[in-house]
Amino acid sequence: MIAAWLVLIALAGICPARAASSDAAWQAQPYKLGQGLYFPQQGLRIGGYANLHYYDVRDHRTTLAINDLSLFLTKDIGTRWKLFTEVEASNVLSVNGGRSTRRDSDIDVERLYVDYLAHQGITLRFGKFLTPVGQWNLIHADPLVWTVSRPLVTTAAFSQHATGAMMLGTVTLLHRDLDYWLFADDSKSLDPARNRDLAYDAFGADSSLQNNFQHAVGGRVLYHMLDDRLSVGASYLDYTIRQPNQHYRLVGLDFSWSGEYFNLSGEGIHRTSAGADVPAEYGGFLQTEIPLAQRLYLVGRYERYRSSIPPQSTTVRVVALNFHLQPGIVLKLERRDGTNNAGLSPSGWLAAVAVLF
Repeated sequence: MIAAWLVLIALAGICPARAASSDAAWQAQPYKLGQGLYFPQQGLRIGGYANLHYYDVRDHRTTLAINDLSLFLTKDIGTRWKLFTEVEASNVLSVNGGRSTRRDSDIDVERLYVDYLAHQGITLRFGKFLTPVGQWNLIHADPLVWTVSRPLVTTAAFSQHATGAMMLGTVTLLHRDLDYWLFADDSKSLDPARNRDLAYDAFGADSSLQNNFQHAVGGRVLYHMLDDRLSVGASYLDYTIRQPNQHYRLVGLDFSWSGEYFNLSGEGIHRTSAGADVPAEYGGFLQTEIPLAQRLYLVGRYERYRSSIPPQSTTVRVVALNFHLQPGIVLKLERRDGTNNAGLSPSGWLAAVAVLF
């Protein structure tokens, strides 16, 4: 229902452009990898990303896989409206044990929303969008994150996607920028065909637990300091999810600091449940990125997570290399191990080639 409405808005914006008979109306700007293909007279940008992953983790077959092919489309509709959609083909092709398979391939609408610029510092968003918790989940695209694997705290306790309405923007507080996101979700009614949001999406992890929202309200703030070298954020969610169907509250803190010789970032969350049979879930990670040479970084991450299902404490250690071959192309190599981590983030080697179109 919401998807049909958004498509109609997009068509309304594109149809007048079709009346232009000149080919110049569809003249694209010179293309640069990583920036998408932009048609200025149409206010239309087409982009996306793809990744090729290699996994060799404990108790699983070595696998080479095209995990994601994602298409972005951004369309300006007048001066105040903008449409954005991300359609993703996941698990496109995998090869393990000498066999190739497309059995688990799927096409998901990752994001589909319209933005309305209501006022300077106030944008209203309607549709399906990324849940504003922490910094990692909002970055999202594989070429833009440092490692092949995601930290547990960015997937385990909440849905990565929400469907409903959001207000977001940037205001000035004490002469510094404060970004904010406030949203209400009704995925149960508005997104009945939603894709699965897995609690643990690392290769080889338990994929039986899903975190799709039923209903949710929440928000996030991010305060910028020290000429934007330091940012500190806080998140809050009040929600129900499909499995197990309980009412939860979540608070989160995160930060990111950029230094001359290294960067440091971290996120932490704490989730409580209204059900006595579901214990609290909490954890966090610290990550550093150290430049070794031009475009080559050493990445280290330590995380600890206390899950409620299964009820256990997990420690994960990651050491990785991240090489920006050129703008839009990133190569990653990662060694992951830990304690009590076999079911959630199994030990082994991971590698990826990620391309931002």
